[in-house]
Amino acid sequence: MLSPYVGPIVTLDGNNKLASLQLDTGQHAVSKSLGLEAQFDVAGWTISNRLRYSKNGGDFSRAFSSSANTVSAFAASQGGTGATASYATGPLAGQAIPTSPALNGNGLLALYYISYTRVPSLDDVTDDLRASRVWKVSGGDLTTTAGVYFASQTIHTEWLHTAVDIDVNGNGQTAMVNIANAAGAPQTLNGYYAFARGTSLFRRIFNVQYDVFAPYGSVNYHVGKFAVGGSLRYDSGRVRGSLIGADLGGGRNGLISYDVNGDGVISAAEKRVAYLPLTQPAPVNYNYGYFSYSAGVNYRVAEPFSLFARYSRGGRANADKILFTPVVSATDGTVANPRDKYDEVRQLEGGFKFRKDGITLNATVFRVTASDHNVLNGSAARTDRSYSAHGVELEGGFQRGPFSLAWGATYTKAKITTDRLDATLTGKEPRHQPALSVTATPEVQVGDKVTLGANVVAITSSYAQDSNLLKMPGFTTVGAFAQYRPVERLSLTLNASNLFNTMGIFEVNQSTVPTNGIGFARAIDGRTVVGAIRFDF
Repeated sequence: MLSPYVGPIVTLDGNNKLASLQLDTGQHAVSKSLGLEAQFDVAGWTISNRLRYSKNGGDFSRAFSSSANTVSAFAASQGGTGATASYATGPLAGQAIPTSPALNGNGLLALYYISYTRVPSLDDVTDDLRASRVWKVSGGDLTTTAGVYFASQTIHTEWLHTAVDIDVNGNGQTAMVNIANAAGAPQTLNGYYAFARGTSLFRRIFNVQYDVFAPYGSVNYHVGKFAVGGSLRYDSGRVRGSLIGADLGGGRNGLISYDVNGDGVISAAEKRVAYLPLTQPAPVNYNYGYFSYSAGVNYRVAEPFSLFARYSRGGRANADKILFTPVVSATDGTVANPRDKYDEVRQLEGGFKFRKDGITLNATVFRVTASDHNVLNGSAARTDRSYSAHGVELEGGFQRGPFSLAWGATYTKAKITTDRLDATLTGKEPRHQPALSVTATPEVQVGDKVTLGANVVAITSSYAQDSNLLKMPGFTTVGAFAQYRPVERLSLTLNASNLFNTMGIFEVNQSTVPTNGIGFARAIDGRTVVGAIRFDF
């Protein structure tokens, strides 16, 4: 939906100053990293330390849909009965848009939100210090490891938005559209419906630092056909910083009138300008802690065949996905319920491994329970749920002479066991979760210089939303690759993904088919061919 005729992003910036931000920035990331690693032996112990510092920043822009309809219905939704539409940009700028014949073959206009995120800092520093030793105990090897992990991550971002009316056109020809009411009064300004996301929603500044200190240890014992082990870790986190945004409430208003074009007149679109309440920051000030552990056993029944089982409990701290929600107090920055500070995952798995004569087969049966706090992309909807899933994962390989095949298949049955914000979703299947996914990669060596292969990925259908009212069809994609090595240390590679240009839908915004039959979906990339030359020296 982007083209030279859409944009720029005219909006107020992080200092509430009028800015014009170019869409051709795309996704622009800058990362500068320095790492140090050391390892040495002391009195039978192997001690290692890995340290990395990354200075990360940049910015990115994206567009996502809000609504679409026929020309007359869309114009009426913004300008009332009798409203009209005309081109604001592009080769037809200033011309009226007729209601028939069907505009661009589809007859549609759309409201699109364009976001621009500035990222002053996503800097992080990580250090992992550990000591390991192998002991001889009762004819077996006892491996002990103790260590401490430290990390500090900064999240300093600015979320800026604008809203534009466009025609639904392809091939880089999309243009911005103006709407006027029946009396001719403009409801847009040069194609901009609002200099916001319609409301003040999601105009935010994050400036938060997350520090993690985690001591850990593990013990593994291998004797004969048995191997048994376990590990323990405690994560202690400290979160400090501030947030700015009208979403925080408490009298923090987010929409103002602003003379964007400087003509001394406030138009309808200029009454929908989002700004940041810079003098009313909200603190973020809380700590958290949780244990993780894992224990497992492996038994080698015979040289090519073994059985294994493992039980694990882990966690993940809830970072920016709980900010700007009621979970974090906008008054003092605390989190009242410890359960909201991190999400827990528990997994029980068991299976077998087989390797013989070029044949490999691994099979795992699993059952998982997990909690999740999140915010759905593109909306204010947040989640506070528990999930369960069980299934079987298979992976294998086969090799005979110049031919090899790697494959995998996973069957998953998942459900929402508890939805604490919408009880009607309890018991439903999570969206975007196919029951079966399969991959296969056959490969053949032709002499010493040529490798040919393909990769196949297939998934079954899945629900578009958690309400389980609309399904997205499954699809299969096929890729191919070839490598030619004309001389030593030089290789030429050609890779084609989605070779047959399959239409694969992986996200649909709507939970049911809308009354007007118009929805929004995201598709996988079409056929993409990449060539590369590599020289090793």
